[in-house]
Amino acid sequence: MARHKKTIKGAELFCRSLVKEGVTYLFGYTGGAIMPVYDAFPKFPQLKHIMVRHEQAAAFAAQGVARASGKPGVCIATSGPGATNLMTGIADAHLDSIPIVAITGQVATSVIGTDAFQESDIIGMLVPVTKQSYILDDPYEIPRVVKEAFYLANTGRKGPVIIDLPKDIANAVIPDDGFDATIRYPVLPPPGIGKDQVAHAQRLMASSERPIVFVGHGVIQSGAQGEVRRFLEKSNMPFSCTLHGISALPGDHPQYLGMMGMHGTVEANRAIENADLIIALGMRFDDRVTGKLDEYAKDADVIHVEHDPSEINKNVRATVPIYSDLKPAVVEMTKVVGHKPYKKWYAFAAENRRYWEGIDPVNQGNSRGDKQNPLMGTVIRKLSDLTDGRDNVVSDVGQHQMFAARYYQFNRFNTWFNSGGLGSMGFSVPAAMGVKYTRPKERVWVIVGDGSFQMNIQELGTIMEQNIDIKILLLNNNFLGMVRQWQDLFHGSRFIGTPVKNPDFIALASAYGISGERVTAEKSLEPALRRAMKHKGAYLVEIVTDMDEMIMPMIPAGSRFSDMRVTR
Repeated sequence: MARHKKTIKGAELFCRSLVKEGVTYLFGYTGGAIMPVYDAFPKFPQLKHIMVRHEQAAAFAAQGVARASGKPGVCIATSGPGATNLMTGIADAHLDSIPIVAITGQVATSVIGTDAFQESDIIGMLVPVTKQSYILDDPYEIPRVVKEAFYLANTGRKGPVIIDLPKDIANAVIPDDGFDATIRYPVLPPPGIGKDQVAHAQRLMASSERPIVFVGHGVIQSGAQGEVRRFLEKSNMPFSCTLHGISALPGDHPQYLGMMGMHGTVEANRAIENADLIIALGMRFDDRVTGKLDEYAKDADVIHVEHDPSEINKNVRATVPIYSDLKPAVVEMTKVVGHKPYKKWYAFAAENRRYWEGIDPVNQGNSRGDKQNPLMGTVIRKLSDLTDGRDNVVSDVGQHQMFAARYYQFNRFNTWFNSGGLGSMGFSVPAAMGVKYTRPKERVWVIVGDGSFQMNIQELGTIMEQNIDIKILLLNNNFLGMVRQWQDLFHGSRFIGTPVKNPDFIALASAYGISGERVTAEKSLEPALRRAMKHKGAYLVEIVTDMDEMIMPMIPAGSRFSDMRVTR
């Protein structure tokens, strides 16, 4: 009697392939086309599905996992509107180089192209914002595609990959032959730093009297923080961080000048304006960093270390372009760099720091509203002090984001998470869920404005259902604060579309079983934060802040560093 071969469904093979890639958490929302995969989940208890309340939140939560762990996060949705709702989170991951794998259901292969119910060409839509995209038309290809997707997402310049799974492929039954998966297109490593480049860099570093080192997101993603710190401390050069480079090195480091760019510190921006050498490590010279390009650091040579060659010379011309992984390049540069005191250079930075602190130590001078309400800068500084700068902080997008970047002193590696390149409102709450699942024993704060909070406020339902212990610090100024600031400065104070009529956030959180309290005076701030820190479970602290406050300094968009405004 012939033996029957063991069989497996495509959906089960897909889940088994995810397990082999080490996936634990999937954030998603079910539907018709993806239902076969959901039906297979009970057979794979290693996979823990977190049902969000909106697919966009699934993509942001997957980012939270990726940003906190360094491994690809996973989001999953059905076809049509489920897939398109993932798009913002995928585009956000693309611009910030975050490794995620997005899984979408698709209509059966026999009706693709017929405008079938809930059909969308999600692959075509996402081509510009994904590293790679796959639509499966053969169940035997599932193991290879899954393996390759995770490999590509987290290799080289990290980023999102999408797998589109038609329903008939998920339902297909095939012999279970083990399926050893191999990657078809391995990514070649960068060539690395060459002897001529080392020698040229050495000459520039030796002759420089006013150098500054830029610490970008690549330092965190490559795990090169130790190598970069040794380079900095051997050379004694001052350094500044990009928005995403924050928390790569301790915020209390004596050589740190603070964040650079549009809302960077006075001392960092004026150092950049007067530098004779810029050493850029793992950053891409975004427009919020450079301002007006033809006026940017025009007297400085540039050493640019980057593992994506498309970013070298794209915006800022490099004197020494180094297409290399960060660690080996920094190691070689450390071998040849000398130590200098840079007394005049540090005195220049200290003078600018004192100048700013004399005007505005925590932004008090940039408000003209009701001083009885706390200021955002004061709130963030108090949180930083109470947590010793060691908690995980997930911000949303807007004024509160810049206040958090400026006034929270990050003293622990990779504890700052936010949407940078795309600037997606609604990022913080779902991303914080992903961070908390990745770091369950650590405290995770959401810092969010009233506008951003309402973008994905439905995820309070996910927090309730899953009992996710995150602390939400809601800075409520009853405005879309950053847009209001621009309207105030550049549009004649015509506040169109920015005043926000808000609900009772504390009552709303209570409806989801989440405790919280409202703070309207500075004297109540510290006790409220301490209660949130001690509370077991999610907690909302709503701070009613001064609606007129601005985040300063500010370099107006497209302007020169010399145009930096330090007061309103």
